[in-house]
Amino acid sequence: MKKMIAAAILGIPATFGFAGCSSSTTAQTGDFNSDLGEQTGRAKQALSVCVDVQRGLPGSAVEDTFLDESSADNPSGASGTLYTGLSNGYEKRSLLKFGLDFIPAGSIIDSATLKLHQNWRDGESTVRVHQVTAPWSEDTATWTSSASSYDATVVSTIATQSQVAGIVTADLTAVVQGWTDAGNNHGIALEEDLVLKTEFKSSEEANAARRPMLSVCYTAPTCDDGIQNQGEEGVDCGGPCAACPPVGVMITQPGEAYGHHGACGGWNGCGDAATCAQWACEVNGYAQLVSHGADAPCTELDNCHLFYSRGDIQWNWGNWCEVSGVTDIVCSN
Repeated sequence: MKKMIAAAILGIPATFGFAGCSSSTTAQTGDFNSDLGEQTGRAKQALSVCVDVQRGLPGSAVEDTFLDESSADNPSGASGTLYTGLSNGYEKRSLLKFGLDFIPAGSIIDSATLKLHQNWRDGESTVRVHQVTAPWSEDTATWTSSASSYDATVVSTIATQSQVAGIVTADLTAVVQGWTDAGNNHGIALEEDLVLKTEFKSSEEANAARRPMLSVCYTAPTCDDGIQNQGEEGVDCGGPCAACPPVGVMITQPGEAYGHHGACGGWNGCGDAATCAQWACEVNGYAQLVSHGADAPCTELDNCHLFYSRGDIQWNWGNWCEVSGVTDIVCSN
């Protein structure tokens, strides 16, 4: 039986089950119409959460359209089909954008898989995926306004299948990681060689299971992951985590220590190691003790700084008892 954990995506409650997430990039056939709860979100493990972003699922924000060179100033966001390639002598390209604001800053993207439902077609081709470089809307984007607004770098590919109607996929893990890190998600552009035409179902498709989907698995940052992320001031400290310890200065050199001298107790005893180290900081003009080493006997008395009072540092007056010294004292103001 799965263990379930409740969470909220974009302010809408969602339920996550601890189940495996896959990130295969091999083209498949069929519908991705699994249980709605599974579509909304799944958890790969305790710290890794998987979410499916698809129009119609709670909290999902998706836009898509195609750009038509033959009708360069007309938007096509209401179409139930996306196109790439050559059609009647003119090129078509497609744009898709998935809202990812639910991913916490500093998260590690474990996987991100684009899933498209390819319509029946003759012949095979490779559809190239690029990052879009400027804002756009499916209601207004046209060939004139947006056809060239993408980076020439190919970030992934989709292998379309001959005489197949079904799911094809592309690995967008690195792309989504970049968007999460930089906050510049303008979506992706699809294009291919001007030989064949490829058709995909869009988010206007009546059968919700055939609409474009982005399945993302991410590990949110924590205050014990050993990484400076999520606005931390240091590694796992500051920002949303506990305050970082003050940066300090080590006041002891190798082989040196602070401790008490003279009688083993009484008014000139240093007490515990932390108290001794704190006094040593104050004697040296520092207000705070950041850290100190182990409370160990100081055996080389000529190399151990032992103070008589909090206002004066002197050498040992005699070996009346085993003297406890504190090493590696770090102080700050």
